[in-house]
Amino acid sequence: MGVSKIKNIDYNFYHWGPYLFKTKMPQYIIDRLLIDGKKTTRNWNHQLAGHLKNQFEYEEKTQSWFCEEMQPMFRAYREGHCKYHAMDNLDVDYAMTSLWINYMKAGDYNPPHTHSDELSFVIFLDIPEELTKEQLEFKGTGAAPGTLEFKYGEQARPQWATTTSIVNPMAGDIYIFPALLQHTVVPYKSDVTRISVSGNLKATNLHTFPARYF
Repeated sequence: MGVSKIKNIDYNFYHWGPYLFKTKMPQYIIDRLLIDGKKTTRNWNHQLAGHLKNQFEYEEKTQSWFCEEMQPMFRAYREGHCKYHAMDNLDVDYAMTSLWINYMKAGDYNPPHTHSDELSFVIFLDIPEELTKEQLEFKGTGAAPGTLEFKYGEQARPQWATTTSIVNPMAGDIYIFPALLQHTVVPYKSDVTRISVSGNLKATNLHTFPARYF
């Protein structure tokens, strides 16, 4: 058998699948969401897939304030999304369609589901130390207790494609993602409450651009 003479191979590769954005939230927004979350009494369970008893929609005043404060972050997502997919960064406007707070307790979970509109996000406001300890002590091969799992595409064995991203949320983390990206939240056993905020956004000028721009 001969020896190949090919050397110094230059190559490129293509990004494939959805764009998942992660960064840290400013503390002043976290503080306001925690305070306003305690005030709202609008039970939002009938609109959600989660097996949680305590999910509440924020008042309109909070939603408007949040949407305005978050515009720089939504624009940052948009910029990264366009770079990832090699698209022109056209001027897309996003508006808040829903915003709610989740109080997750032991045994609660979110089954695999998607959201409405164009974009969705989840912000982790408070994660108790007991839950972090439970995750560190987990010995299984699956997703650890309380983790967030994003799923895309068919299964791949052997792993010729990445179809799942499992993230271990920390307090202050925000994840922004396409609303149709399926995701699930694994239950945990610790007798604590984890607090998160979720919401959906729609493109107000959707008719202006091809659907692929969202």
